[in-house]
Amino acid sequence: MRPILSDMRQAEPDVRSYAVTHPAGPLVPPQAPGWHQLIYASTGVLTAWTEAGTWTVPRHRALWVPAGIKHRLEVVHRTSLRTLYLADHLGALPTGTRVLDLPPLLRELVLHLVAVAPLTVAEPAHARLIAVLRDLLTESRVDGALVLPLPVDRAALEATKRMELPVPLLCNEIGISRRTLERRFLDETGMTFGQWRRRARMLAAVRELAAGATVAAAAQGSGYATPSAFSAAFRAELGTSPSKWSA
Repeated sequence: MRPILSDMRQAEPDVRSYAVTHPAGPLVPPQAPGWHQLIYASTGVLTAWTEAGTWTVPRHRALWVPAGIKHRLEVVHRTSLRTLYLADHLGALPTGTRVLDLPPLLRELVLHLVAVAPLTVAEPAHARLIAVLRDLLTESRVDGALVLPLPVDRAALEATKRMELPVPLLCNEIGISRRTLERRFLDETGMTFGQWRRRARMLAAVRELAAGATVAAAAQGSGYATPSAFSAAFRAELGTSPSKWSA
């Protein structure tokens, strides 16, 4: 399906939209300066990367990316993306990249606005829709479990790329003590390295489940001997059962 980008040649709107159905693989959406983005996968699941971390965005969630934050996306399987761009001057909007819960009313509003954009506050009907969107966005629950923050330290960042290795071997290869590695992760991500690896495995499992994997397959891929052990760890980390994320 060809991407549809709302007309930008007319007078600058306050809200515009982008819609595309994308096959599995990487995607770099339009990122015009001065525009916040609300990225919603109406079907499928996506992962987003910024310099600060990675965000997993399953169904019924959306990614909020403030203006000026460079990011790239990857869709797990064929996914329908619906994105709203909100002008920075609108104000009173969420701060910081985050995964937002999209209850039914907000989901339907997003889909409607994508279809009717561009919008401008100069039009009374548009202004009312934008005001409702802003209110719902600021009230929307942030799903903090779906973010995996990245450390800045070079050695700690290198450790994130080799997390399948036993910790003693990993520390030896990157030239850092285990105590130093744990301290840097805790200082820069708010998690110990063990906690970070567990979160990374569970978010990888979310993507597998959304792509159609069984709970048993996701458990095996995450290194758990039994689905029941995996389900208990998954619920402890993300607050829900693995079956909730199944395609």
